[in-house]
Amino acid sequence: MTDYKKPEDLLGARFAALEAGDYHRLYATYHHDAPFLRQFSGEADYLVFARQQLTQIQLRDWQMLAQRSNEEGQQEVILCMEIETAGDSQYFYEMALLISSEQGWRYHSAQKLTAEDYSGAPKKLAFRHFDQVIEKIRI
Repeated sequence: MTDYKKPEDLLGARFAALEAGDYHRLYATYHHDAPFLRQFSGEADYLVFARQQLTQIQLRDWQMLAQRSNEEGQQEVILCMEIETAGDSQYFYEMALLISSEQGWRYHSAQKLTAEDYSGAPKKLAFRHFDQVIEKIRI
């Protein structure tokens, strides 16, 4: 398992794993308390899901737009992603919570926005846009 020293290293590894279809490596980037992982009995169960769902997504581009510290050992980052599914390209955004652990930085959860939720220029997306959403669902 890799120790990611900086949040940027973790994010780069996650997106590289997604692009390469390396779902084992993607799974390893999750924090052990990640809410998303609760729906799986373990890595093998997650890998079945990933091969069924994530293979249909092609990552076109991603960028980190902003970063802020919440508490010691926690960072929130705003990400912009362009993905393609079934020949249709779309943007979506997430505010990811990253937590520093003994194994380095890990992905905990994220609040997502679609292009319908935010229609402005990606570079102008700010934390306030996530803070203003009525239902702050983190997955």
